[in-house]
Amino acid sequence: MSERESPYVRELDRLYEDASYSAQTYFEAAKSAEAWGKSMVFGPALASALASFLVALGESKQWGAVGAVAGAIAATAAFLGADRKANSLKDTARKYTALRHSARLEKELSASRSDDDLDAVVRGLREQYSLIVSTNEVVASRFFKKAHTRIGAGVLKYEVDD
Repeated sequence: MSERESPYVRELDRLYEDASYSAQTYFEAAKSAEAWGKSMVFGPALASALASFLVALGESKQWGAVGAVAGAIAATAAFLGADRKANSLKDTARKYTALRHSARLEKELSASRSDDDLDAVVRGLREQYSLIVSTNEVVASRFFKKAHTRIGAGVLKYEVDD
């Protein structure tokens, strides 16, 4: 049986592709969450500073109320960890990336392995994949579309592969 016909090698290819798209999807979601988190701290903080500046220049004291509310929003977002979700998404993406690299390595080493060894390897990697899937949070499909576009543009291509 040639390498391309091996069901184990085909499964390693599928696993590599699944992990690649999953990792990139979660990295895209993390970038978005990080930007949202920063804006939830910076935007209100900037509004608070602007409102306070207006009061200092003699504008209506009502700007002080705007500044207080905006300051409270910025402080709450900072306290709750506006970047916590982004870090969780990055962690998931890194797990998929590690799995992707493992699948690639196992495919490269597959020619020197018996079917029994490959069976154990593939099942072990699939178990790891299932564990990651079962513990991560679901992200919007728009992030998969972004990942698909970036992968299609070659974000995962290495010069050594050419």
